Amino acid sequence: MTAENAFRVDLTALACVLYFAFQACAAMGTSQPAAEAAALPAHGLQLPATFKGDLPCADCEAIRHHLDLWPDQVYHLRRQWAGRDLIKDDVGRWRVDATRNALLLQGGSERPLQFEIRGPDRLRLLDLSGQPIESSLPYELTSIGTLSPTDLSLVLGGEFRYMADAAQLTECLTGRTYPVAMEADFVNLERAYSDAAESPGAPLYVTLEGSLVDRPKMEGEGVERTVVVDRFVNTWPGERCERAMADASLSNTYWRIVRLGSEAVSAVEGRREPHVILRSGDGEARYAATVGCNALAGGYTVAGDAIRFTPAATTLSGCPPPLDALEHALGAALQRTGRWQIRGNTLEFLDDAGTPVALFQAIYF
Repeated sequence: MTAENAFRVDLTALACVLYFAFQACAAMGTSQPAAEAAALPAHGLQLPATFKGDLPCADCEAIRHHLDLWPDQVYHLRRQWAGRDLIKDDVGRWRVDATRNALLLQGGSERPLQFEIRGPDRLRLLDLSGQPIESSLPYELTSIGTLSPTDLSLVLGGEFRYMADAAQLTECLTGRTYPVAMEADFVNLERAYSDAAESPGAPLYVTLEGSLVDRPKMEGEGVERTVVVDRFVNTWPGERCERAMADASLSNTYWRIVRLGSEAVSAVEGRREPHVILRSGDGEARYAATVGCNALAGGYTVAGDAIRFTPAATTLSGCPPPLDALEHALGAALQRTGRWQIRGNTLEFLDDAGTPVALFQAIYF
C-alpha cells in the first residue's frame, strides 16, 4: 500500500469514528428527557402530586387552592377565600378530555372544575364553559412533584359498616374506604346503624359531616386517612352508592321531606307525601311545598350555598293533627333557612349559624 492510500484509509477511519461518536453523544443528550417523557402517562401529569396556587378573587384577597391528585383518578380539593373566613372542601374523581388537554374535577359541585394541563407540574384554570381565561392574572396551580395531602371537612355520603369494634366508610364519589374513628359524634352513628342495618357488618348508606385526617394505623406503623364524624346526619336504608355517585340538582327536583328540625316526617294515610320542589327557569325561582294539607308557594334566591325563601302564600284549609303542627313547622323552617348542602340524593337546609333546619331526599319517578 502506498503512503497516499494509507493516508486516505486513515482519514476514512477517522471520519467513521467521528460520525459514530457524534451519534452516540446526540443519543446521550436526548435519552434522559425521552425516558422521562415515556414514564409519564398519556395525560402528561406527574402523579401523585399536590398542586397549589392563589387564584384571583373578585371580593377577597385570593382563593387559595390545594389540590391533591392520585393516579387512580381520585382528587381532594381545599379552597380558601383569603380574608373572608370561607373554606370549601371537596372530594371526587378526575378525568382528562384529551381533545382539549383539559383536566375535569367531578365531585360535589353541580359543574366540574376544569383546568388546562400545561405540563407535568402546571395547571391553568378554565372558565365555567371550559374555555381559556384570557387574562394576565395568575390562574395557575403548580406542583413540586410531591404529594402533601391536606385535611378536609365536608359532608360525606357512603356505605358504613360496623362489626367487632371495627368501623369503616366507603365514600361513594371516590369509592375509597376509610376507617372511622370512634370519637366525636360516632356514638350517634353507631346507634342509628344498629337500629337500621339488616345485620351486623351489612352496608348501610349514611350521610354525615366529617373530617378526613391522618391518624395512626390500627395495625402496623405509620398513619392512614381516617374519617372523624363531626355530626351524624341520617341513615338511608335501601340507598346504595350506585345511586349516589352524582349529586342531585337543587332545582327542579322532587325533594321528599325526611325531617323538620329534629322531628322525623312521614306521610299521613290518604294525604299527599310531604315534599318541596324548587322550580327554576325563565328568570324565575319559585318553590311549592306541602306536608299533605295546604299548598305553600313563594319565591327563593340562591347565591352560592346561601338560600333565602319568601314567606309562603298558602291555601286556607283547616289541617287536622298532626298536619297542622307539621305545616307550621315547615313554614318556620323555610324562614329560618340560610344555607343548603347536597350530598348524593340528600339535601339539608341549615340556618345562618349552621344548625340543621330540614332534611330531604330526592325522589325520581
